[in-house]
Amino acid sequence: AAAITAVRPAGREPTDTTGWTKGIVRGDVKIAVSILDKIQSISVVVEELRNPVGPDGAVRHVSRLIVPVKMEVGTPTFEVRDIPFSDHPYTVRLYSPGLNGSDRTVTIDEKTPLHEDLELRITPGAPFTVLLRDQDRNPYAGIDVRLLPAGDPPGRPMLQGTSNNFGSVVFESVLAGDYQVVTAQGNQPFETPQLVYVTAPPLGNMVQGQSCVLTVQRGVPLEVSVVCGGYGVAEAKVHFTASDRSKLTQFDVTTDFGGRVTVQRLLPGTWLVEAVVDGYERSMRQITVVEGQPPPPLEFRLVRIR
Repeated sequence: AAAITAVRPAGREPTDTTGWTKGIVRGDVKIAVSILDKIQSISVVVEELRNPVGPDGAVRHVSRLIVPVKMEVGTPTFEVRDIPFSDHPYTVRLYSPGLNGSDRTVTIDEKTPLHEDLELRITPGAPFTVLLRDQDRNPYAGIDVRLLPAGDPPGRPMLQGTSNNFGSVVFESVLAGDYQVVTAQGNQPFETPQLVYVTAPPLGNMVQGQSCVLTVQRGVPLEVSVVCGGYGVAEAKVHFTASDRSKLTQFDVTTDFGGRVTVQRLLPGTWLVEAVVDGYERSMRQITVVEGQPPPPLEFRLVRIR
């Protein structure tokens, strides 16, 4: 192999990498002073960036190494050795539970087997506010909001809250990355989930709040009852499917002990409604909902299967 050297900016003598068959990454960990008491542990994850499933469908080995970082006096440092050479890049990422860890992408091969000038950071989560508005831009209170992590980095928790009288939900500490914002009331979904991105705060600066605004249309309530022989059927599943939209929109509700259930918010349009109970024939109805005009109560009269 050709003689390859690497130099660290701090003035370290060049490292002779002649004959190396595996790589090494070294670097420093910068930490915001405000979160020193929140750090439980820090690890460095070095992972090969390639699909674990090949074009032929076969499962391929993806190199992944995890090394703990020792917390000592001064700036923490890290070193990960024995990284296999690869035609694919590697991501070098810090992981600390409940905190943001930055990452770098490097190449580990015969030409560049050594990286010793990496600087990675640990920063706190950022406040994130979801503002809910109806079609007239009025605050929408009482809506359940969930932030579901999407993609990398892994290990982020799901967060949830309910909008207040100002139509806002404040999440005090959200880790950086993509999230799906899911809105619902009880078990009844609202708008299509929206993807948002939360950025990590700069190291050493005051944490800036971030926000997004969601428009949630107000619908109308609908009372549904499922009966058989004059008695309410408990635990009946009532399935709603919008039949006038290009995108599939559907949800289920379940009747109470008296065979009744109220849909709190049904959007205007045409809906196919079906009552399904084991041991009974299915019953289906189509209704049209007009904005501002709650439809009359919907009753399903089921017949037992003999």
